[in-house]
Amino acid sequence: MSLVIPMVIYIQQHLAKVADKALAANMQQTLKVKQPCYGVNAEQRSHIFKDARAHTKIDNAENYRRLLLWLWSGVYREERYLALDAGEYYHAFINEHAFHTYEEMLETVDGIDIADRLAEQLISPVVIAHREFESKLIEWRESDNKWLRRASLLAHCNHKKQTNVDLLCETVLLLADDSDYEVQQAIGLVLRNYSETDFPFVDHFLISNIGILTPQARREARKLTLG
Repeated sequence: MSLVIPMVIYIQQHLAKVADKALAANMQQTLKVKQPCYGVNAEQRSHIFKDARAHTKIDNAENYRRLLLWLWSGVYREERYLALDAGEYYHAFINEHAFHTYEEMLETVDGIDIADRLAEQLISPVVIAHREFESKLIEWRESDNKWLRRASLLAHCNHKKQTNVDLLCETVLLLADDSDYEVQQAIGLVLRNYSETDFPFVDHFLISNIGILTPQARREARKLTLG
């Protein structure tokens, strides 16, 4: 049996041990998701993950993949958070070999709380290092799944001077009339993120496309500059 399975069981057992039903109900209501919660806060989750790492060493890409997918497939929300915690912690494995694992996770995203971390912290670094995956962003922006469309935008975040501006602008304009709130918000978020690198460009882009971009997207993009 893989050492990853006992690690996941250890995590699940200790999540259950510190579960708080009142907090769980509040979390689920706040997040507006169907997935149940244990009611475990971030600090408790961090301690559990730290203890689990003391028992099991993740030292190869296959075990990294297994750990993320086992946790991601868990019943409770905190297990998905821990999949993201683990994904970010073992940074040596955030590479082209993990991309399809991240994509598999992305296909079952159901909320901003997990979508954005996955796109910005795991997918984005791989895309900037391996530009061949930009073809996936092009594919995602055409998807019927709003979370894939959101990811096709947010995967450009934190690329700074290495941002593929042409692809970013093309994607923004393609999705400019998207009816989903999450996609419109993401347009504003990614433009705001890039404005930290090149404010004049983003400012000009917003003005030039004022008749195309929705008020929601423009407001989100302007939040940084408005204070």
